[in-house]
Amino acid sequence: MDVNTILGYFQKDKTISDEVIDSIQNNSVLRIDLVNYFREHNYREFAIALLNAFVVIRQKPNGEMPTEDLMLACYLVGLHQQVEDSLTIWETKNTDFDTYCGLDIQLVPFAGVIQTLEFLKNQQNKESKKAFDYVQKCYQNGDFNSIDEYYSDKMMPWFVSA
Repeated sequence: MDVNTILGYFQKDKTISDEVIDSIQNNSVLRIDLVNYFREHNYREFAIALLNAFVVIRQKPNGEMPTEDLMLACYLVGLHQQVEDSLTIWETKNTDFDTYCGLDIQLVPFAGVIQTLEFLKNQQNKESKKAFDYVQKCYQNGDFNSIDEYYSDKMMPWFVSA
């Protein structure tokens, strides 16, 4: 299975099959191809649907969705540079205790730390306040000092080929 096949299936019925999920989970070349595709093309609808599908699997009892796969999906969403998606990624980070600990906070401010903090600050809900406080603390502690490298086209994040 390749990126064009996967996106073609999605365009037909706006769903992501178990076969597609299995292919993404078990094929590091496909994972790299997905990142490279989304670095060049926008298809946010698919990226959001993939992240949602991964979270649903993770939330099931004995959900077989490793944090690395969630990170890949978050990264694909982040490549679309829609600051409002930072809250979606924050919510993914808070899916359970292990994702809270294991999902890189650098995935949340993909649109820029200052822009993300401004967006979160202007939202009027409890999750946005929690996200704002956490991201601000991480910013003050230097956790985002290498954020440009994290999203650099010259680098492939470790979790992509995991």
